[in-house]
Amino acid sequence: MEDAERTTGRVPDAAVVGPASGARCLHRVARERDARPGWWRTAPLDEGVRLRAMAAADRRAGLRERALAGARPDAAVVDVVGDHWTDLPGDVPGDDDEEVTLRALADGAALVWGAALPADEGSGRAGLRCTLAAVPGGGYAPVLVVNHKVVDPRRGKGSSTATVTRLLDWAPAPDPTLRVRRHPADLDRLVHAWRLLEAVGHAASSPVGAVLGLGSARAVVHDLEPVLDPADRTHATRLAVVRGELDTAPSRIGECRTCPWWEGWEDRDGPVEGCRGRLVLSDDVSLVVGGGQVGPLRARGMRTVADLAEAGPDRPADWNGEPYSDAVLRARAHRDGEVVVPKVARPTIPRADVEVDVDLESHLDDGAYLWGTLLTLRDGRPLEDEGYRPFVTWSRLPDADEGRAFAEFWRWLTGIRDRAAGQGRSFRAYCYSRAAENGWLLSSAGRFGPEGTLAVVKGVPGVAEVRRFISSPLWVDVHEAVATQFVSTSGLGLKVVAPVAGFTWRDPEAGGEASLGWYRDAQAARGVERDAGRERILAYNEDDVRATRAVREWITRFG
Repeated sequence: MEDAERTTGRVPDAAVVGPASGARCLHRVARERDARPGWWRTAPLDEGVRLRAMAAADRRAGLRERALAGARPDAAVVDVVGDHWTDLPGDVPGDDDEEVTLRALADGAALVWGAALPADEGSGRAGLRCTLAAVPGGGYAPVLVVNHKVVDPRRGKGSSTATVTRLLDWAPAPDPTLRVRRHPADLDRLVHAWRLLEAVGHAASSPVGAVLGLGSARAVVHDLEPVLDPADRTHATRLAVVRGELDTAPSRIGECRTCPWWEGWEDRDGPVEGCRGRLVLSDDVSLVVGGGQVGPLRARGMRTVADLAEAGPDRPADWNGEPYSDAVLRARAHRDGEVVVPKVARPTIPRADVEVDVDLESHLDDGAYLWGTLLTLRDGRPLEDEGYRPFVTWSRLPDADEGRAFAEFWRWLTGIRDRAAGQGRSFRAYCYSRAAENGWLLSSAGRFGPEGTLAVVKGVPGVAEVRRFISSPLWVDVHEAVATQFVSTSGLGLKVVAPVAGFTWRDPEAGGEASLGWYRDAQAARGVERDAGRERILAYNEDDVRATRAVREWITRFG
């Protein structure tokens, strides 16, 4: 986290701040405090942030229609905002919406969709938009509508059972088939909203909230009591920054990847300096280590990359995370202008006679619509034509046709594996960072396999079969091979490592976040424009599997 210390400067005590989920970086809070009104109109918006916000807005619109249509004739449902709202900068509740919300609460509405809770200057909390559900015994619980998974199938007795309810019939009950997912950002917003409800005298008697997201048709209920104090302490720190009681300084953390203040931008009044430029100018050590490692280094007097590059082998007290030697090596690479450097004498990666590179494309948590493969016959013996093969559905997700595409992919992949084995040839399949592929492999089997929760699609394997494959030596994570044998000054993602290996994507805008936008645009388009969008996605996916192969071959050349 960025540095913070007490300062004498102050702004009016009436200043308010939103939930920590909006920006956890204290220096970002300070910069937004000092920015001109409407700064966000010219600031760059990260494409992934925009797409996730728009997807959540679309989900809210669909759920709103169902909620209003399914309400009992005697249920008082108030629709404050209509069919669309986002959590993007500038989309803040207006006075009229706040008046409608307070009137609905006073009248005892059963559900207030898109409620606009007013700011509370006493506690320094900014206003917030959410949905409010009436709770038996009086009062309301805040409800978030999100576009991410809020539960998983529950398989073990040790996992935490989800408590669920219907919004128009608040009666929380455990669902033994579901395991709850607790997202800190969701809990932050729920606590913020509950405190605002307290301020207007309409909070439920005990702190509670709910999240309506992917994985359950009912809202997942969260007891907020255990997180109230930590959330309040976080809020107090952020409020101190807004009021000028706590000074801050930039320091690189994970949030910087999507923050407009990181690079800065050209504003109407002139350029806005980015935090990155200031850190580069000072050679700040946070440029090459994680946020949690900055404190121990500074405690040892190492405030710059140059300091760390000259450090000896003794690890600082309280050091955590990666090996200290990796951090020193990264600092030296940064000093020398290198991007990716080996940390072992002879990097290696398992190879085979028959090799298949795999890359999937998914749309948020809606589903995996494309499984791309690249077949390489390294021993030169015939099997079938080498090259790229996509297995794809363009149906709107979620849809059973996703299962059909996955079944075809799985049938082809395991067929190649079995035919190679039958000819006495070795086989391996590769991906870059198995977390995504494994997650969607298991999810596809769970949703479309023999016990499918969405549909049973012929040819889709069971979860057990998928688990056997992904836990076998035939499934190789190229990212893992890179991460255990190399360090990088710019991360170890495929878009960083493959260019070092000599690979170039055909599309200059290629990237995971960009592909989400291409998919969304292609789904909305028709005719030639739609076909062009789909071809762009397929070309990007093909380049990704070719990039994965390029990295494998580069590692082999090192060895």
